[in-house]
Amino acid sequence: MTSGAGLRVGAAVVDVTPALGIEMAGYGARQGVSTGIHDPIQVRTVVLDDGATQLVLAVCDLVGVGPDLVTRARELVEQECGIPPANVMVAATHTHSGPAGLRVQDGVDARDNIGVTARKICGSVQLARSRLERADLKLATVEVSTISQNRRHPDGPIETTAKVLLAAPPGGGPVVATLVSYACHATVLEYDNMEYSADFPGAMARSVERSLGGVAVYLQGAAGNINPVWMRHDFDEVDRIGGILGAAAARAAHELRPLGERQWCVNLNWSEETPKEPAPGTVLHGVSLGATQSFVDLPRRAFADQEAIGRELEEVRSELAGLGEGDIGRRHRLTARRNQLSMEWVISSRLAAKAPRPSHRAEVQALRLSDECAIVTLPGEFFVETGREIERAVGLPHLLVAGYANDYISYVPTAEAFPEAGYEVGCAQFEPEAAGLFTEAAVKAVQSLYG
Repeated sequence: MTSGAGLRVGAAVVDVTPALGIEMAGYGARQGVSTGIHDPIQVRTVVLDDGATQLVLAVCDLVGVGPDLVTRARELVEQECGIPPANVMVAATHTHSGPAGLRVQDGVDARDNIGVTARKICGSVQLARSRLERADLKLATVEVSTISQNRRHPDGPIETTAKVLLAAPPGGGPVVATLVSYACHATVLEYDNMEYSADFPGAMARSVERSLGGVAVYLQGAAGNINPVWMRHDFDEVDRIGGILGAAAARAAHELRPLGERQWCVNLNWSEETPKEPAPGTVLHGVSLGATQSFVDLPRRAFADQEAIGRELEEVRSELAGLGEGDIGRRHRLTARRNQLSMEWVISSRLAAKAPRPSHRAEVQALRLSDECAIVTLPGEFFVETGREIERAVGLPHLLVAGYANDYISYVPTAEAFPEAGYEVGCAQFEPEAAGLFTEAAVKAVQSLYG
């Protein structure tokens, strides 16, 4: 039995590059506005249809997707395509070289840009639906461990494998879509880059499409504490790192094609054709699409007042300045504390200008693809440990964790990370139990689709 008798898949790529001369997102140190387009900002969309249910995976080359953009895009898709909001995932690759103003945290009045981008997301869904064709789903994992490192500690955990989900017609024919799930910040380019770019996820997608055809989609994972490893911050490095991931994914996808079929070799000695087993992988059986949403009520962090944060920050800076060369461990601890306090000062100043809200409601979405495989979303920057814990607790053979999806609530570190301080902890707007609340909600959401 091949995957999902009657499953159809369509895919599309739509350019969503905004005008030049607006602010770019991702770096507080960046000065000025966008001055050029190195490579386009795009939405890459896959639509799956099993005859009863349609699912949408729309991934944008943005640092994050705010609730205004997600809500408007889902409204348009429901109005024009009849697909309910719970079945529509809108996610970001987390490139730091895209436009600002498409999430509320940017503080940029870009309502027109939000509306235009939402319309283009809907257009990508319409285009992908017009291309629906019969397809099987096949999945493999491939080792990719050389392009990233834990950015809180060099020996900390990273994503060591990429998951590759291939949609291709049974019996041959051009590939429809290749979904590549991996976790790594899209920050090869630094704050001094003023040209729009999808960073390495865009280079990965272009590499896969050159090799396989069809549409390639980068599904960003729980990358909150994972950074790329680079030689320089330039576009050659973007292509190199994207090329490493793309080459690994393309090879895995090519080797998935014979699964569920057969491959042969002519044996001249025996005058017959002998079979050859394909590379390891999985044909997804029991394809039956489903979707659900759940919501997590998050307790907001209680920050110290700005004056107290400022005083401690100056004390830490002074102590750092007085350290000698030898005490590396203390320097690391103080630097992590300085980075935390610096961000707490920024966050507390923003919160002081707003009406106090004791909690925030955030979405977790689960999408069922088959008996063996599902996607679950997280609305911000979660640590790789959280992604792993969700995978372990769900217990499915294959679970794709999509971070930066359906909202952007900044960093959600693990509870264990808070005593260690650091930049991500300083950015966190919710209490340390938030990651655990999301893990529980994600596991329940996925398991509810298999009850």
